[in-house]
Amino acid sequence: MKKTQQKGSKSDDKAWMKWAYVGIALLVAVAMVGSYFAPMFNKGQAAQAGSTALIGYTIRDENGRPLITTDQGLLENEYKKGNAVLLSRGMEVPVGGQISGENIAVLPVVYPSITGFSGFSLLGFEINSISGGLVGMRPGETRTISFAYGENKLEKNLSEEDAEGLGLNFTEWEVGDLIPLGLTTSPDIPVGNDTAETPALRFGKVTAKTSDTMVITYRYGSADVTLNGITG
Repeated sequence: MKKTQQKGSKSDDKAWMKWAYVGIALLVAVAMVGSYFAPMFNKGQAAQAGSTALIGYTIRDENGRPLITTDQGLLENEYKKGNAVLLSRGMEVPVGGQISGENIAVLPVVYPSITGFSGFSLLGFEINSISGGLVGMRPGETRTISFAYGENKLEKNLSEEDAEGLGLNFTEWEVGDLIPLGLTTSPDIPVGNDTAETPALRFGKVTAKTSDTMVITYRYGSADVTLNGITG
């Protein structure tokens, strides 16, 4: 976990508006992003392995809280409750495909504007779960798909010094707090003529804390996926 600059404090209006960059060496997975309003194709055909599906989705944390969605109705309802949720667009994914779990896909954030991030990140573990769960679905069907990470706990144990190096005031954060992290595929400090890569947003949660350490877990729980159409 690489140290990066501070981007705010817990006193901000929304906890997830505190930008803390974490440079985790990951490979980029290709995720073609389509329009949420794109027309459906092959309406009666069930999704089969090897085809390509256009989906809408809501990504939830391990407690079921929505983090990002293509459902504008859900977004409005959550905002009325005082919950901040990101709005995205539909995405094209291969059905039944498998990629490395450490790959990332960057989803666009349509609303609200998030400064300093390239988009919202999903890991290969999560893309694989969605991809496998699409098999047999028909256009218009919605399914809740749980994420599987194998033996990878996706958590970091930080000392007070580590946390402060990431721009986190160690004393401010408590168990249950949601912390925005940034995933990058390149070093924090560019070499030569290289430019620093804009990180992708990843939510982590403080799952344990002692007087001098805290654990941040960056797993998600599930995705509510709607098959909007089969495009190939």
